[in-house]
Parts: sequence; C-alpha cells; structure tokens
Amino acid sequence: MALTNTSDRYGFFTKLFHWLIVALFAWQYVSGNIMTGMERGQLVAGMNQNGYYNWHKSIGLVALAIACFRLLNRYMGQLPAWAPTLTTPEKTFIHRAEQALYLTMFVMPVSGYIYVMAGGFGVLLFGQWKMPNPIGKVESIAFAAKWVHIGAGWVLAAAVLGHLFVVFRHQFVVKDGLIRRMLPQRKS
Repeated sequence: MALTNTSDRYGFFTKLFHWLIVALFAWQYVSGNIMTGMERGQLVAGMNQNGYYNWHKSIGLVALAIACFRLLNRYMGQLPAWAPTLTTPEKTFIHRAEQALYLTMFVMPVSGYIYVMAGGFGVLLFGQWKMPNPIGKVESIAFAAKWVHIGAGWVLAAAVLGHLFVVFRHQFVVKDGLIRRMLPQRKS
C-alpha cells in the first residue's frame, strides 16, 4: 500500500489519520457524555468526573494534533477519483460533509481549550503536566467558547451521521463495497 494517496486509492496515512480521528472523537463523545452526566464523587469505569474531564481535555489536544497531520496529508498528494457508483447529489453532500468534518476537527478542540482556559479550569495534560494558561480567566470568552464547542459538536454529529448514511447505503443497499476504499488493504 502506498503511503500517500494515488489517483485510484487512499494511501496508508489517509486511512491511519481517518481511523485515529474516528477513535479519538468516539472517545470524546462517550467521555463527554459520561463526565457531564456524573454526580460529584461518582465513579464510572473506575474514574471520577475530574479524571474524565482531564482525559477529555488531553485527548482533545491529541485530536487537534492528529487533525493537523491529517490536513497536511490531505493536501500533500491527490485524492482518488470519486467512486463511480456515487450520485451527483451524494458527491455534493460528501464534499460539504467533509468541509464540516474538517472544520469541526479544529473548532471542537480549539473552542474546548479556550473554554477551559478562559473558564479558569485549566488542563492537567494526561494528569501529569499543568499547562500554562495564556488566556487568563475571562468569563465572557469562556461562555462564548463553551457554546461554540457545543454547537460544533452538533455540526459534527450531523456530518458524521450523514457520512455514515452514505457509507451504509452503499454497503447494504447499493452493495458496491464503497467502504473498502477506507479499510486497510488485504494482501493477495
């Protein structure tokens, strides 16, 4: 498998960054819902609310770094041609959903970082290192960043659901194997 994209298939790095972002954002979604629904002192899977918040913030920064590498990789080479079974409306939707996904890959962690710094919560990176606060406590900025973070989460959810709808439609209705384009290649 080629490391970068070719005219007929996605490369190793595109697939790697795609699935890393999927895993990281899935963790963020699950941990975000757990941490915001927990009571003080409650443990879920052996971790308290502060633990979930710190891991959520730390993984968010890792996701931002991976998103940077993913965007760099996206523009380093070419994209494969559209799958021939995609309709014109699907291509339009996929293009717009990709724009929303890339936007939220950056807006979510940046707004989350601004929120916790301006809110005075800070980041204890992986429970080990207290990151400096370049913003200082500014409630109005924290309030705005929190709602940007939440709004971007809804945009992300809509884009992901639309993306999954197209993939599953092609997998189970059209039955063209579209999903194989993003799966690791099997050796013959």
